[in-house]
Amino acid sequence: MDYNHIASFLEKFKRILSQGEGVNNTIVEIIAKQVSFPVSLNMIKTKGTYIYIQGSPMLRNEILMRKEAILAEISTNILDRHFSDIR
Repeated sequence: MDYNHIASFLEKFKRILSQGEGVNNTIVEIIAKQVSFPVSLNMIKTKGTYIYIQGSPMLRNEILMRKEAILAEISTNILDRHFSDIR
């Protein structure tokens, strides 16, 4: 049997997942540059136009104080998605 059609179908999902990881990596780099706390990839979740931060209250406060600068830098670096808020 020929399984090429299944492979091409699954390749679409692989591409979508890798794009999401690239966006999250860029967000982590930008936030780490803006704040004085270490930020890892498992602390960041994106859903729709929101970025969710999981971390200590001090980290969250630091990010929220610099929210406008972080969102502005994210919008200049990630052109294909728009994020409106960090929560």
